[in-house]
Amino acid sequence: MYVKLMKILSTQYSTMMIFALIVSVGLILSTTVVSANAEVQNNNDVKVQQKKDTKHVTVVKKIVKKTESKQEARPATPVPAPVTTPVDSLQQKLDACKAKDTPRAQYECEKAAKAGAGGSEFKAKATATKIGPVTFYYAGAKVESSGGKDIVNLRFLVENTGSNENISMLCTGPIACNYDITDGTTTFKYAANDFTNGNIVLKPGSSRMMNILFGPAIGYGSYIDFKFDSSKQYKFNVHEPWGSGSIPLNLK
Repeated sequence: MYVKLMKILSTQYSTMMIFALIVSVGLILSTTVVSANAEVQNNNDVKVQQKKDTKHVTVVKKIVKKTESKQEARPATPVPAPVTTPVDSLQQKLDACKAKDTPRAQYECEKAAKAGAGGSEFKAKATATKIGPVTFYYAGAKVESSGGKDIVNLRFLVENTGSNENISMLCTGPIACNYDITDGTTTFKYAANDFTNGNIVLKPGSSRMMNILFGPAIGYGSYIDFKFDSSKQYKFNVHEPWGSGSIPLNLK
């Protein structure tokens, strides 16, 4: 009886073990299948996301390319050059003259500054002739007629360009003037000038305008009226202790 009972129990135990084994195998297989399905799903999700990302990048690249193309096609806006205000050198000199101690000194300073400014413009259109330490700038002259008399006013810019000392230019009267004109045969004395007390004094590097007029004779002696002949060549003569020479006038 005992042996029979043991056989029955053994048979039932074996059956339970087999059932438990089957259940365990089923659980393992189920877990594996679920994991595999989950991995497959994850891979599918990754692929879908990669496709989305690739499509997004492609769209972005197209947008960037279109933007760059528009920027290249658009003409560059020219950048305006900076406007430089020219410096008025004359005004600077006049402003500097205000620092002089006395009204007289200010006046002389302003006079020299204005003369220098006018001289630069005159030089630009004149021909320079150097006689000794002085350079004569001459821009031509025109002969005029008044009352049957020929008159010509010669205008020079004279500048001390070759001496470290003051240069004096003398013309106090027809008999004592170191300047005249000639047509090659006749010499004519001046009729008027703007020399200060018969002198022009040029300091080193300084300049000033000089006017000397020829026309009806003045003074006493065998002076003759200036007469213009277009067939002749006229020259302005300089006879100074510091230098002598002639300047072609090309009168018209």
